[in-house]
Amino acid sequence: MNMLDRVAIRVAPLSNRIVLARFGKDQSVALETKDAMSAVLQAVVQYAFDGKMPERGEKVEISFGGGEEQFTMLIARKGGAA
Repeated sequence: MNMLDRVAIRVAPLSNRIVLARFGKDQSVALETKDAMSAVLQAVVQYAFDGKMPERGEKVEISFGGGEEQFTMLIARKGGAA
């Protein structure tokens, strides 16, 4: 078994934050976690905008999922004074 097989991205039930979690034999109990909310969301923005910083007001729609679980996410950079 690869060591990365024991690492997963989850939502922490108490904090409602995205975390990177390491598991042992029991995949329902994390041995340790690290807050990954900002890193995950920044990676989503980089993915959505092909690695470049979007202009103010620029937006993109991403579709993902499988089977009956289909989703669409709209990501827009906030406008405002330069």
